[in-house]
Amino acid sequence: MNSRIYFIVSLLTVITFVPDNRPVAAEKVKINLPPGIPAIADNQVNTKVINVTQLVEKLRTADVEERRKIIEQLSGTQENIVPALVQAMEDPDPLVKSAVAEVLGNLTDAAVPAIPALIEMMKSGQRAIVPSSYLISPYGYPVIASLPASGNTEERRIPSTPPENPENLLRITAIASLGKIGLPARISATPPLIQALQDPDPWVKLNATWALSEIGASTPLLAYWLEALQSSDPKLRNSAAEIFQDSRSLLRKVFGSEADANTAIPLLVALKDEDVTVRDVAGKGLELLGTKAIPGLIQGLKAPEPIVRLEAAKLLGNLGVTAQSAVPNLVVLLGDSGRYVPPNTNRNGLFLSSLPPLAIPYTPGRRQYPPAPDNPDKLVRINAAIALGKVGDRKAISALTNALKDNNPWMQLSTAWALLKLGQNQGLPVVGRLVQHPNSSIQREALSQIKGYGSQGATYLLPYYGAQLDSRDENKRNNAIIEIGQLGVRALDLVPKLRVILVGKQKNSSGYAATILGQIALDTAVAGQTGNLSPKQRKQAIAQFNKVLQIMEAPNARFNTQPRDRIRNALTRLRSIT
Repeated sequence: MNSRIYFIVSLLTVITFVPDNRPVAAEKVKINLPPGIPAIADNQVNTKVINVTQLVEKLRTADVEERRKIIEQLSGTQENIVPALVQAMEDPDPLVKSAVAEVLGNLTDAAVPAIPALIEMMKSGQRAIVPSSYLISPYGYPVIASLPASGNTEERRIPSTPPENPENLLRITAIASLGKIGLPARISATPPLIQALQDPDPWVKLNATWALSEIGASTPLLAYWLEALQSSDPKLRNSAAEIFQDSRSLLRKVFGSEADANTAIPLLVALKDEDVTVRDVAGKGLELLGTKAIPGLIQGLKAPEPIVRLEAAKLLGNLGVTAQSAVPNLVVLLGDSGRYVPPNTNRNGLFLSSLPPLAIPYTPGRRQYPPAPDNPDKLVRINAAIALGKVGDRKAISALTNALKDNNPWMQLSTAWALLKLGQNQGLPVVGRLVQHPNSSIQREALSQIKGYGSQGATYLLPYYGAQLDSRDENKRNNAIIEIGQLGVRALDLVPKLRVILVGKQKNSSGYAATILGQIALDTAVAGQTGNLSPKQRKQAIAQFNKVLQIMEAPNARFNTQPRDRIRNALTRLRSIT
């Protein structure tokens, strides 16, 4: 019985691998399987091959998922299958033609012989309606990105991603493939692609715009891209934005070559789009315009939509001193009550929750300012205040000083920050009070900003960090100890509290306190020797550090040598001052 089963299985195996002699449109070419799809075990000779003709034949009935796998296999090969694919392009079946054209595009430079066939395919009015898979939505199938070469062959160029092809039109697939082939298609593909710019289908026009930029054609294209970005079809606008957002896209080269001051007008309109991708690209375009965008951005400050005023103020601020002509209009916006409320969903209907801002570490130093405050409520006047600080025109000082009276704490922080950038300290009392604000985000921002005031900020920092020393939260307590160490001689009033922690039961806090006390003692001694310590402070320091040293030198004390030596040395130097 076992031998019979073995015979039947062997016979079926032979039958399975008998070549299919039916005539098809593509010639038979044998290729190796792409990486990641091993035919046999590593310790055996790789003799199993696949047949291009068979794969092309399967495309006639393949569903979305099977089609995707076939395109991946053909796109990933290192063998020269282009002649077979060019022959397959003659097949009348639109499912075959569209998939083969997509593979040719993925092969990029290697597919140069297919350029005439792809140009011919641009005349087709057919659609490739692929049978759906239970795994894939029936409304379309994914385009397989170009796959990099592997092995010892030259690495394949990876072009940018083309626009969408929502109706799976064959002529759009051909256009996209020509764009992926790139520069080699420039001479022969430019005329038909320019003609495609006049196609009544906006998706054809957008794909032709992208393809012409990718092949390096010398023809004006910016107007066609801007037209798509302003379309009434939200999907077309999104696709236009996405191809510009792709860092590999040559549309940015087109933008740099053709954009002028008038380009700002449609971009400002796009700033109010409900699609965040479109808004981001509009902002990026205005940013790339540089000073050419200033007249348009100033007009944007007067737009009825808060989002336009909000973004225009931000972009003008980023232009710095070159945007001083916008100062009068920015000053007006300090009283703007407008706020942008973003939608809760994106274009795919997914909920977008608000994320907390990333904390940016700030290192104190001379002539160094904390980063600009956040604007979590998307208030127009906050961006205006920050912009005035960045532009740096002192004519705004009076208006900013008045704006400190605003009841919104984020506006207070932004106004104080702008004044600080202008060399003004009027905002210190306001920021100092916000150090104790119950909102932790506002509190952190105030703590970061107050360090920009140097020694003047210590008046507000000492009470805050002093209270933190009593916290039951070890992280808060230890962070306060470390921050106190940066205050130098101004931290003398907190030495008694640190001394209590020194003998406390919190092991880690005790070690931090010892280190920081050594640092405060050293800073105090240096201040005394440079004449920056009053007699009262010197007397206070000697009394306090004497008590600290007694604790550290107690018989059972276990403290590091460095802080103990620093305190002993500091006491010697303080006592020597006459």
